[in-house]
Amino acid sequence: MKLDYENSLIIFPVDVYRISASDRSQILLAREVIMTTCMKKFGFIDDPNLAYPKAENRNFGVWNVDRVRQYGFRLIGEDGPSNQKHDEAGEWGDARYECLASEKSRIEEITPPDDLMNGGAAAEIALKSLSMASETDAWKDAKDNWDKCISAAGLTPGRDADKAKWSSQQSFDLQMRADQQNPSTSDAAEGIRIATVEAECNQKVRLTQTLGDIQASYQLPLIRQNEAVLTELKKKSQKYVDVAQKFLKETQ
Repeated sequence: MKLDYENSLIIFPVDVYRISASDRSQILLAREVIMTTCMKKFGFIDDPNLAYPKAENRNFGVWNVDRVRQYGFRLIGEDGPSNQKHDEAGEWGDARYECLASEKSRIEEITPPDDLMNGGAAAEIALKSLSMASETDAWKDAKDNWDKCISAAGLTPGRDADKAKWSSQQSFDLQMRADQQNPSTSDAAEGIRIATVEAECNQKVRLTQTLGDIQASYQLPLIRQNEAVLTELKKKSQKYVDVAQKFLKETQ
């Protein structure tokens, strides 16, 4: 398992067989280039690069210290101008609907069916390996070390094992009460403070690295057992990725 710190991505062995987070971003960007080009006909000038937040993996909580010191729990580009327009109705929404219809065939060329977009057999292996890994003593020890670290820094480990397993109770409570679209200055500052503590502890005890390595060790035999299916999945998925990348190269 590798950590791409610059892009805040966790790369597992099984990820080479499915549409990755970066691949997905390329596909979504290609779709938006088609859509924003069409939207210009209706007088709307949107930047396709601002349509979606930047992809980021937080499987085991926040871990990119540099990023959370600047953005807290928010994703890069989460509050971009194009995102705000996605929520608007009226003329923009009508134009968007028209473009989805007129550009349907071009969009379908670069849009994988749901089973491929969601990872297919690779996603099943990811889930199975996660379930197996989470039962090990090493997994529980790593989580305990993180709990102790954030506790020493004044935070409380999340009480809800399903909703706040990889966050502090303080961050869970903050996200429940704060306006996520337009947080107050104090809430934004508090989010950065809490996220920084969580990420620093994640790095200090090597939580994401340790848990990722444990999960990866369970993926390897599952990959060998399902090599043929995964190879076919990769072949089908890569066709859409290649089309999207070729389109972006020609248009940007």
